[in-house]
Amino acid sequence: MKHILLVDDVSTNLKCEELILHDKYEVTMVKSGEDALRYLESQIPDLILLDIHLRKMDGYEVMEHMQQNPHLAKIPVILLTAAEQENEERSFALGAVDFIRKPFDPQMLLNRIEAVWRREI
Repeated sequence: MKHILLVDDVSTNLKCEELILHDKYEVTMVKSGEDALRYLESQIPDLILLDIHLRKMDGYEVMEHMQQNPHLAKIPVILLTAAEQENEERSFALGAVDFIRKPFDPQMLLNRIEAVWRREI
């Protein structure tokens, strides 16, 4: 079963994403960029759903740290944001494989995750 790391500082968002994904994937949830990087020191998920707007260390900073480590740089990351005017260009320049605005349709999220893995084949 594929493993997805969810990173969001809003508990409601984490629970909603977990409800959408738990039937098809193993899911781990963390509430900060720092927690995500600590988790990645010992575990490598198949994909990360990473909120851009996190307290202290935002999603962009997490991506920058990941790009400095060759093992972490290979993990597909889908960035999530509730902001209307987010910088998609910066997201892709940092290595994101997709960019999704919240709120999102649950089936669309599942489809986009599956599309990431189809590209890897």
